[in-house]
Amino acid sequence: MSRPVWYTFGNHFHWVDMQWLWGYGVLGASVRDMLDFTGATGARGNLNFDGVGYERMAAEEPEALATLRAAVAEGTVEIVGASYGQPYPLFHHGESAVRQLTYGVRAVQRLLGVRPVSYWEEEFSFYPQLPQLLADTGYRYASLFFQWTWHTPHVPVEDAPAIRWEGLDGTRILSTPRGPLNLHQWPEDFAALRAHPLLADSPAPVIQQWLELLPSTDWMCRSELLIDGMKELLSTPGLDIRFGTLSEVLDAVGEHAPVRRYTMDDVFHGMSLGKNGDRGHRRSRETEQALLAAESLSVLAGRLGRPYPHWDVYPVWELEEGWRELLAFQHHDNDECEGLCGHVGYAGLDRGHALARAVLDRTVASLAERTPGPAGRTVVVNPLGWARSAVVDGRRVEVPSLGWTVHTAGEAVPAVLVDDDGDTITLRRGDFAVTVDRRRGVVATINGLDYGPAGLGGLRCERDGAEQRYAPTAVHVDGDRVVVLLGSPAGDEIRLTVALALELDAVDLSFDADALAPPDGRHHASLMTLVEPDLDVRTVLHDTPYAVTPVTGRGRYPRKYPTGDWMTSPQEFEEVVDPFTGLQLVDLLDQDGAGLLWLHDGSQGFLRATSGFWNVLSMRDPWDEEQFTAALHARMRVVAHRGLTAATRWRLAQEFTRPVLVARPSRAGHDQPDETFALLRLDGLPGAAVTAVYRETGYAGTGLPGHATATLDRPVLVRLVEFDGVGGVADLVVDGTVAGAWRASTLGEVREPLPVDGTSRVTVALRPFEITTVVLDLVEARKQPRDLDAHREVWATVHRTEEES
Repeated sequence: MSRPVWYTFGNHFHWVDMQWLWGYGVLGASVRDMLDFTGATGARGNLNFDGVGYERMAAEEPEALATLRAAVAEGTVEIVGASYGQPYPLFHHGESAVRQLTYGVRAVQRLLGVRPVSYWEEEFSFYPQLPQLLADTGYRYASLFFQWTWHTPHVPVEDAPAIRWEGLDGTRILSTPRGPLNLHQWPEDFAALRAHPLLADSPAPVIQQWLELLPSTDWMCRSELLIDGMKELLSTPGLDIRFGTLSEVLDAVGEHAPVRRYTMDDVFHGMSLGKNGDRGHRRSRETEQALLAAESLSVLAGRLGRPYPHWDVYPVWELEEGWRELLAFQHHDNDECEGLCGHVGYAGLDRGHALARAVLDRTVASLAERTPGPAGRTVVVNPLGWARSAVVDGRRVEVPSLGWTVHTAGEAVPAVLVDDDGDTITLRRGDFAVTVDRRRGVVATINGLDYGPAGLGGLRCERDGAEQRYAPTAVHVDGDRVVVLLGSPAGDEIRLTVALALELDAVDLSFDADALAPPDGRHHASLMTLVEPDLDVRTVLHDTPYAVTPVTGRGRYPRKYPTGDWMTSPQEFEEVVDPFTGLQLVDLLDQDGAGLLWLHDGSQGFLRATSGFWNVLSMRDPWDEEQFTAALHARMRVVAHRGLTAATRWRLAQEFTRPVLVARPSRAGHDQPDETFALLRLDGLPGAAVTAVYRETGYAGTGLPGHATATLDRPVLVRLVEFDGVGGVADLVVDGTVAGAWRASTLGEVREPLPVDGTSRVTVALRPFEITTVVLDLVEARKQPRDLDAHREVWATVHRTEEES
């Protein structure tokens, strides 16, 4: 009697990189080759294109898109994944993680008439908050089988045919795990599978296969190479191969699914993290933060009524186009093969960043002009969703949440005192001090916390198979900071600058180089700096998209590299020992809660040391062949502390890389009476934060009947995240009249009304670690139309002047 065995496959392709390199038609060709495979074998499968790819197909290959739409309607093909730019989301920030899903789902709904329900990406796509965001965006299924291509991802192997993948907040998604019956895109994989004992032992065997189908002899994965292997599998005695899409297979085997809650210690991204000084990740963060600031301040400007900074109440197209460029840039091929296609990605990112900055700059200028005071007054604007301290013109200023203050006289920040005794240089402000060891060229202590023999700021890498340590060539005082020049045996030089932070008791470090000599092309050969404080480290915390969680950072994983040409040369392996990531921060804590918080502006790769860590500053990636970015610009902030919460750590990370905005209008202002104004604030739940404020139009709601724009014109959306793992009730206090408030999905679909106390206080209950979206009908932010008909004579008769003369 034949044993039922389920088979499903994913076909992975993308507009990013593939069309850039191959020219027009690759996505349509991939669809046709996929349908040749299903037609010849009877299989049903899953299509994994980037969302921007479907948009490009609509414009450039409408017939191919129509063919795909018909295959989806017939049930031959299921759309899976559907993120807009197929990123490694672990390397990008929380709001990018949200927008990758929402923009992708909307593209599929708009162009193919279906809503994706299965999340399956070929490249590593994992972080602890992902199950929650998937469920909130409408996904019910997922797969954790990621193919080895340029990267070597690790996820725990399971014999179970399915699992219920549990996220940080407890959300569960029915998923196929990584397992022994996973096949890559090579025909050789079929033969190795046919005798696997799990085909007989599993209660419901599931075969998953990744394909990258393109009918070209200049490509290695084509249906013609796979059909024979599939037919041999179908003819295997004792196996009854049953075809299904991912959702169909999971519906069939879901009863056998145990619960699995993986942490970041259970997985490894398998990437060359740190390559080229993390330039791409830094630029991505900068653009995301510019977009978030432009969005929130555009909402604020709309709340004030006319005159608007530009034409409309909210510059929706400029901002959403900026997001589309950013999300496409975050694509995994721009990340993992930057040397091959990254130049195209950076061109798009430059455009997205320019759009964001144009909106941001004109909006800040418009807001500042409306504040009261004389010409030349200093207006400080805070785009973040919480009040913060800043230093402007040497004086402290408190800036309200998502608002402004006209900065007059504040407390002067004490001057930094410099004590140079020849062996050490001490920078001191009040009771806070940092000591630089002149001979070693490193930070020796921060407020009494010792950094041991290595100090803080020392550098090492490997070149030609040998370790190279950087040594100080010059140390000098530059005003209120210390500058250390560090040279290597290879002859390159890195400038380490040590300064006291202005806003709080912390030390700011920067590492800068214009012509860095390339290290060897391995992860452990990277340029890195050691952080090993005199702490009895018991806990390490790090952050991932919209979460701060513990990590041990111990493990050993393979990473492969080409030995020459990326496509044809033999590949070799490195064992990466004790890697972990920190999206914005790592915190080392002793048993009493004393800690050292390390904030950075983009250097996300770490390796555990004895008790602390090495932070990777730059890596040379053999996948980029001869390309290496010789420039290095990395900034860090070091905070010695006791008893910070997760939410406080996350806010400090944002404030480090998102300074207040300062404008000095050239005209006196009398429009707004208040020298200090805040659009909103969040009260009552310290672990929660406002992370994004923006508006949407009916375009975002296309095909989504429950979208807020079905009843509201350009509603205001507010993203809330609970970081501390402590549920409770928060009050969103809004300056203005809230005519209605609703909890919504990340897509803006209204779910339930929220109570409004009076006219401005919205009560929101939040679960531990919850990410939620609130929709507001803010009366004062409604568009104020102009009576242009009253000025018709300006246009209606002006053209007659010449005729009458």
